[in-house]
Amino acid sequence: MINVLKIVNTHGTRGEVKALHYTDGEEFFSEVSRFYTKDCGRIFELENWRFHKGAVLLKFRGVEDMSSAELLRGLELYAKEEDLPALPEGRYYYFQLVGLDAVLENGELAGKITDVIESADRELLELTRPNGKKCLIPKCDAFVGRVDLAAGQVHITPIEGLIDDEI
Repeated sequence: MINVLKIVNTHGTRGEVKALHYTDGEEFFSEVSRFYTKDCGRIFELENWRFHKGAVLLKFRGVEDMSSAELLRGLELYAKEEDLPALPEGRYYYFQLVGLDAVLENGELAGKITDVIESADRELLELTRPNGKKCLIPKCDAFVGRVDLAAGQVHITPIEGLIDDEI
């Protein structure tokens, strides 16, 4: 199960909710219409959606008024991995990258990818070095090469000073 939504508020009086989304946007909601609580105890069927001011407004089947929507505030919703839309070659879901080994051109282990952070202009890979120190690698072709999910590796080419242990 992949965390994809957090309901943060109601919207209007007809049962819509406002949610933060951890998705690529429209393509995702065009293809995924079933969401679950973490324990799969509840299933939410998506009736309608639209983007609004950086969030997504969602209308779920059976949630017909503001009172019902209010009960969902704070709820984290998940999608099954097999329901996720296929991404074009060379693109990956964040959860696929976290935990991979970052390997230098010479085969040396540089560390583990421990997070993917979205900044204003690009994504950053948080790299935890073998000594526990953390650094950020811009996720762009200049620094990040081949991603090999089967081998559990991301090949990186950092510039001098980017991942050095001494400052």
